[in-house]
Formats: sequence, structure tokens, C-alpha cells
Amino acid sequence: MNKEKPENRPDTGAARRWAQVGMVVCVLVLGAAGCKKQARVQGPVPVKVKVLQPEEIVISSRFSGSVEPLQTTTLAFKLAGTVQRLYEPPGLDRDVQVGDTLDKGTVIAELDEGDLRRAKASAEAKVAQLEARVATDKESLAIATRNFERFAHSSGSVSEAARDDADARRVSAAGELATAEQALADARVQLDQANDNYANRQLVVPFDNATVAEKRIEPGERKAAQEVAFRLIDISTVHISFGVPDTMIGEPALRTFAERIYLGQKLQITADAIEGRSLAATVTKIAPEADPQTRTFLIELTLPNPQLPQGQRLLRPGLIVTVRVGAENDRRLMLLPMAAIHRGRADDELGVYEAVPEDSREVVRMRKVALGDVYNDQIEVLPSGSEVRPGARVVVSTAERLADGVAVHSLQNNPTTAGTPSEAK
Repeated sequence: MNKEKPENRPDTGAARRWAQVGMVVCVLVLGAAGCKKQARVQGPVPVKVKVLQPEEIVISSRFSGSVEPLQTTTLAFKLAGTVQRLYEPPGLDRDVQVGDTLDKGTVIAELDEGDLRRAKASAEAKVAQLEARVATDKESLAIATRNFERFAHSSGSVSEAARDDADARRVSAAGELATAEQALADARVQLDQANDNYANRQLVVPFDNATVAEKRIEPGERKAAQEVAFRLIDISTVHISFGVPDTMIGEPALRTFAERIYLGQKLQITADAIEGRSLAATVTKIAPEADPQTRTFLIELTLPNPQLPQGQRLLRPGLIVTVRVGAENDRRLMLLPMAAIHRGRADDELGVYEAVPEDSREVVRMRKVALGDVYNDQIEVLPSGSEVRPGARVVVSTAERLADGVAVHSLQNNPTTAGTPSEAK
């Protein structure tokens, strides 16, 4: 004798087809009177569900940019000499090193002043000597001028030869004074140069927040004139440069498919090196012409560089950052596939089937939804006007028609379907 198949196992072949025909005939013909043979109970409908959660929708454009210092300069001695000393930061028993930050006016390096001091003293002495000579020559000229005027106004008591001699003395004294004054002027120029050389024995930091980026000097080293000793940068404020296509340059009021960039605009920047922190930078420069190689327009952002507890700065030159244009349009919203949307309880309503536990089983219940914008093949579910909330398990696909109260079996709970594309995000 053949054993009867269990009801929870699907029938196959002719037996299954005759059973289905019998059930249809029983329902259609007997109707409310019922069929004497009890109908077999149908098992739960297998469905795929998605846990409804807010998701990040990125609409903004992203560009890679590089960090550049606010200003940079190189320091070099104007004259050759031997390095006498370097600046020592307070509290540190060492010379200045790369990474140190200095204030404006700090003497960062100094040459041996011996020869320069002697040259300065010699020039000062020569100027003093010539100043005395000029004073003497002025006095001699004054005497010669008075004698000549006395002879010139005499009434015949002085010979013509004496008058000519007095005039010659006056002319000679004037020539000697002119020569002395010219020599004094040259000596003063030489003194100015000596003073300038003496002052230039020191390298002085020209701006505040100057960070030593490069050092090419050591005490006792002989440096040639104009040989670079330090490179300093100011990173208290930094620039960020990146290129954009021409579709993003133009009148901001004219809306296109691309966000426009304009002076004074605030843009967000992020970087892996700053662990996801978002900083706001201001557009301070837009190139007037495109780069001939890339055909993009250079954009420059400016922002204050946050200071770390150790005194260092968060952003450093050469760091690659991501610039987000139109970040204000990015949104967090709940999305469902189009296939999850059904006709609601009323003709003017739309709904979804939510899988919920009831009496130790899982069934679906129709929930009203309000819909927003479409994103590719998904549609936004608006919290206002919807009966589903974050965390709801919504049926997104099934091979059979569902109805309110139908028992279902979620494939997400089946280990063999774990990791499928329909899995909740």
C-alpha cells in the first residue's frame, strides 16, 4: 500500500494535478456548502524583505585637491661668510630644526661678525676723518673768501698782484672743499654698505607663523652669497587647489545639471588623513582661463588650518583632500525598490507589505506609504503620511500574489540565501 505524502511537502506529477483540480472543482461547484474532502493547508509564501533604514544619497560632485601653504619664502645671506650660530628654541637644548614654528623678527641664523664689524668700524672712522677735513676746508674757504673781498674793495692801496693771489687762494680752497665733500659722500655710501652688510649677517624671519620646511645650514659652515639656507612656509591658513570643467563656471543663478562655483562660496573638504572630519573652505580664486592640458579651470579655496594640541597643524602641504561641491543637496532618506509598491487599501492609496510576527508565525500586513522622488530603480518613502517606520521589514519581491494576513517565510532568515543582493542594507 502506498503511503500518503505529508501535507507540508509539495506534490508532484499526476497526483498533484488531480488534487489541484479537485480543490478547484470543490471551491467552484460546492461553494459555500464546502467540499467533503478537507483542503490541504498551503505553506508560507517565500518572500524577500528589506529592513527599512535611512540611506545616504550622494548628489554632490567630488574633486581631488591638494593643500598648499598660505605663503612660502627662502632665506639666504646676501654675502659670503662663516655661520656663527643658529636659533635655539626656548626650552630646547638644540638648534632650530625642520618643523619648528617661529615668530616674525626671529633671528634664525647669524654669520661670524668679526670681519664685518672691522669693516664697519673702518668705514665709520673714514667718514669721521673726512667730516673733519670738510670742516677744515670750509673754514679755509671762508678765510680766503674774506681776504679776497677785502682786497677787492680796497681803493688802490693793494696791488693787482696781491688781489689776484687772494682770488687764487679762494678758488683753490673751494676746489679742496669740493673734493673733500665728494670723498665724504663716497665714504658715507661705503659706511651704509658696511652697516647693511653687518645687519645682513643675520637671517630674520619675515612673517608670523613661519614653519621651517627645509634647512640647509649648520654652525661653522661656510655659506656663499645668495646660497639658500632655509625655506619657510606659513600654514596657519592654507590654500586648496583643484580643477573643474567649464560647465561649473558661470553665473550661479543659472541652474544646470552641474553645480556652479562662485567666489565666496563655502565648500566642504574631507580627507582620509584627517579621519573623516569635514572642514569648510571659501572659494577665493577662479582662474580666468582653462589649463591648456586638462581644459579645466583652477579653483583655489582658503581656510584656517586647525591647530592640534601638540602645536602642529591639521592640514599639511601636499595633502590630498576631497572637495564636495553641492554637499548641501546630499540627503538621508528611506528607499524601496519599485517592485515593493502595491495598490493600497483605497483606490487613491499606495502601500507595501510589512512582514510582522503574529501568533508564532510571520504574516504580511498592508501599510500605507507616501512616496517622494525616484532614484534610479528605487523610490523614496516619506515618513510623513506613511505607516511604516525605520526598522520595518518590507517585502520587496515574491513569486506569488500577496494579500493582507498571508503567512510568509522571509528568505533573509534562511542561511542559504544570506548575502544575496536583496539583503537589507
